[in-house]
Amino acid sequence: MNPQDGALWSKNFILSCLANFFYFGSFYLLLPILPQYVDTLGGTPGQVGLVTGLYTMAAVLIRPYFGQLADRIGRKKVMMIGAGCFTLLFMLYGLVEAIYPLYVMRVAHGLAHAAFLAASAAYIADLAPPARRGEAMGVYGTSNVIAMALFPAWGTAVITRTGDFNYLFGLSATVAGAAFLCILLVKDLAVTNYGGRPASGFLAVSKRREVLVPALALFGGATTYGVIIAFLPLFAPQRGINDIGIFFTAFAASTIASRILIGKLSDRIGRQRVILPCMALVVVAVFMLAQLNSREMLIVTALLYGFGFGAFMPTLNALVVDYTPPKDRGIALGFFTAFMDLGITAGSVILGFVGEKLGYTAMFNSSAVVALASIAVFIIGIRKVVTHER
Repeated sequence: MNPQDGALWSKNFILSCLANFFYFGSFYLLLPILPQYVDTLGGTPGQVGLVTGLYTMAAVLIRPYFGQLADRIGRKKVMMIGAGCFTLLFMLYGLVEAIYPLYVMRVAHGLAHAAFLAASAAYIADLAPPARRGEAMGVYGTSNVIAMALFPAWGTAVITRTGDFNYLFGLSATVAGAAFLCILLVKDLAVTNYGGRPASGFLAVSKRREVLVPALALFGGATTYGVIIAFLPLFAPQRGINDIGIFFTAFAASTIASRILIGKLSDRIGRQRVILPCMALVVVAVFMLAQLNSREMLIVTALLYGFGFGAFMPTLNALVVDYTPPKDRGIALGFFTAFMDLGITAGSVILGFVGEKLGYTAMFNSSAVVALASIAVFIIGIRKVVTHER
């Protein structure tokens, strides 16, 4: 398919969405039971956090460089490296018998994660017709959300029923292998419009306002997400609400709706007109969470937050692609998407200390203020970006 012809639902696009679904499915299968696995190895609560942190740190630090590699050798090759290593590493988890080898495994897994994310984001950017770029980003991102809604419960059910971690590792490897197979079947795209010029370096791309400003906006929104996933299960029971699962169910449903509807809208009315209201919804929802007092309020908050957060991230992604030449998309998107993990880490770790010292209400309010500040940064910064969209 030629991306310029306006077609979206091609074989390559469908396979890419399936690859993303299976890839994140393998990740989410393992995510909820990792603390239990660390406990079986004799790990402490602090080491549970370190197991998660090492994975994220490795993924963040190296992702822009894998993006640069994708610009040089092709998106498909780097996607296959990431998904292939992801699959193999799941097979090796069962051989781990102590906490320190697990640290090494998690770092390696983080590196594989970085490779897949950086290259797949660039592949979809190349594949999407310019006139339907926001829609393509939204639909592609929906496959991740559906995986998030399905696979954690499956992983938890497997361990509850069997108690066999090795079985779950094998299951994760199988699902990741399905992602690898989907990538194997897609056609690699020859990136044109190079103009005979080499790809720009990491520092040059990271300094571009059209890349840095959306990345900072993403950081602000991701900070609230980090706070919510880490501390809402502890905060809600304090307010007499024990059914936390309803939040994530409503969040997932609202996110899916927003990514399908709003991405397409951003193609018609412009990215900024979508990004700012959606970021504002995120801020309002988090301020509401700080005042949580009922199950009904929790559901309304989840719907508002899911709609805002679900739409603004892929729209920011599309904005970066709009202003980045094809030769630099891999490194630009590698840099941009790394701010998602940075924001989640900042929310769960740094603002976690705020919660410890001042309470959860102050913590949620603080995260909302960070997101509000990122809106101001976006408004000021984006004014100096050329408004013409390719």
